[in-house]
Amino acid sequence: MKQCCLDQFIGLLTSWLHQNCIKAISLGLDSQVLLSFIEGVSDVYKITNCNRFQLEIVCQDLKENGITVIELL
Repeated sequence: MKQCCLDQFIGLLTSWLHQNCIKAISLGLDSQVLLSFIEGVSDVYKITNCNRFQLEIVCQDLKENGITVIELL
């Protein structure tokens, strides 16, 4: 599992969105995020300085860009 702050994570997402390589994102508990990429690779991130609500806002933007968002409870 990789750890980063929310700003770093948004920077990574922006880069990957421009490359059209994100297939889906899954929100887990405790600010954990699973990213699934088009080529079949997955990465898990722990976002260290945010809460679930903040991640849901970020994911809303992803949905608007056509990325599948799965919310795990």
